[in-house]
Amino acid sequence: MANGSPHEHFVQKESNRPILDAPLAKIPVIDISYAESNDLGQRELEDIKLRSALSSEGLFHVLGHGIQPSLMEEVRNVIRLFFKQPFKEKQSCTTSDTQIPDFKAGYGDDVVISDEQTTYDWNEKLLLNVYPKETRDMDVWPQKPESFRETIYEFNEKMVIIADVILKALARTLGLDEFYFIKNGTKGRMVWRFNYYPSCSTPDLVLGMRAHSDGSSFTILLQDNQVPGFQVFNNEFGWLNVPTLPNSLLVVLGDEIEIMSNGRYKSIVHKIVTNSEKERISLAMFVLSELENELGPINELIEEGKPSSYKKIKVKDYGDAFFLKFAQGKRAIDLMRI
Repeated sequence: MANGSPHEHFVQKESNRPILDAPLAKIPVIDISYAESNDLGQRELEDIKLRSALSSEGLFHVLGHGIQPSLMEEVRNVIRLFFKQPFKEKQSCTTSDTQIPDFKAGYGDDVVISDEQTTYDWNEKLLLNVYPKETRDMDVWPQKPESFRETIYEFNEKMVIIADVILKALARTLGLDEFYFIKNGTKGRMVWRFNYYPSCSTPDLVLGMRAHSDGSSFTILLQDNQVPGFQVFNNEFGWLNVPTLPNSLLVVLGDEIEIMSNGRYKSIVHKIVTNSEKERISLAMFVLSELENELGPINELIEEGKPSSYKKIKVKDYGDAFFLKFAQGKRAIDLMRI
């Protein structure tokens, strides 16, 4: 994909076109350094803030994660270096597995997996299975830049710990045993999507990524610290720009948690807008349940007089439905509601 003027296939229908000057969203900030603290009072206060954030916003900034800013910047740096390489070098990080085109590991850009897909997203991506270790297909892991693998290994060690901290906090806010999600395989997989959004001469006509919610339990985002572009949909105010917060991670709630919480928490609809002058990068780390798990409301969260609001489905089958509906510009979770 070249920087500059888009082909007509990238031009959005008028009803889908981005609002570049959308208002700024007010995103809650959670300090997870208290999550493992012996200061139970402070931990409870952060849990209350988290419960409020998830009930109303569906996303939050994370501070107190213990990751050095230098490591976060090095991750951004290797992402930029990878996507700056010649196409042939990037193309070497591909696979012939086409069972689920948009979710195959390796390098690519937007692909057509549905006859109903009429417009493309303005991005390039590198998708890697990172956790657990045995799921990694090292044939599609970049060998250049040379620091890529070592940097990602180091960052992954931090992300696995942070994912557990968030899962325990999520369980507490729902009144469950704090190890509930960890024991039931909610962190069965972690798939990382490295995103590159070239500058675009017509950002008012093109989307870096179409509106969607994530099929994950939640997604941890390392955003570009210089170029904004992440927007969320608010039922009251419409589309809002998400500000960047120095040295923070952004956690976005996904469909799995909405279904498991029986609708107490909602996955957040979001999209990416482009920039006429600057390219943008990001890293989305999807925390996903084990493929053979059954996805449905947790029994303890089905209240008397309020039955289950969602059907049950195998996680693997939900993933298949998710990518088909994503290509169509629709949400798979809408099929799950009773």
